[in-house]
Amino acid sequence: MNKHILFSFRRCPFAIRARWAIKMCGLEVEIREIDLKNKPSELMQNSVTKTVPLLILNNGKVIEESLDIIIWALKNSPQNYMEKYFNKSYREIILEIIHENDHIFKYHLDRFKYDSRFNPNKKEYHFKKSQEFLKKLNISLSQSYENRWLIGDQESIADWCIWPFVRQFKIACDSKKILDYFEEPIESWFDYFFKHENYKFVMHKYSVWGSGSLVETFPKNLDF
Repeated sequence: MNKHILFSFRRCPFAIRARWAIKMCGLEVEIREIDLKNKPSELMQNSVTKTVPLLILNNGKVIEESLDIIIWALKNSPQNYMEKYFNKSYREIILEIIHENDHIFKYHLDRFKYDSRFNPNKKEYHFKKSQEFLKKLNISLSQSYENRWLIGDQESIADWCIWPFVRQFKIACDSKKILDYFEEPIESWFDYFFKHENYKFVMHKYSVWGSGSLVETFPKNLDF
């Protein structure tokens, strides 16, 4: 049986969270790392948005949105992780915070990180708006048991979906030499993912795929 195919880009936060879910759920796919400036025709033909992540199942079905890929991974995990990480009791609030991350935090994060592409004079404004979202995360974390998770007292896909964007914020702050951009407990929360044993698999650097390339598997066997 052919593997499912995941078109991905290593640094894209949407692709990172899709890969994280696939790894966490114990699944395996063929991975095709793309060059955003030279997107392969196979991606362009199968994607409405023409971007990653894109999952093509071995039955031909196409899943484009990273959140839909995550839910697919949960449903197909050998351990049946759907209820564990996307609990019905918290489902609405999980989706709310993911939506705020994807549509509000990302908006300001992009304009802060890539200020020269947008309006350099508003960099500070977008930095402060990004911080407002992080403060909301801190409040959520402070309300959980031992300050560990964003929603309730158990890890959920809200944590999986948001940490790659917090990673991007951290990288932007470091590159602009901004200090003290994290507070507790969000710093410890982020460190959990950064130091997690799966991080090296999710952030492994693959060669750019092209027609005729050797098949590469995600997650890659890194036991060497």
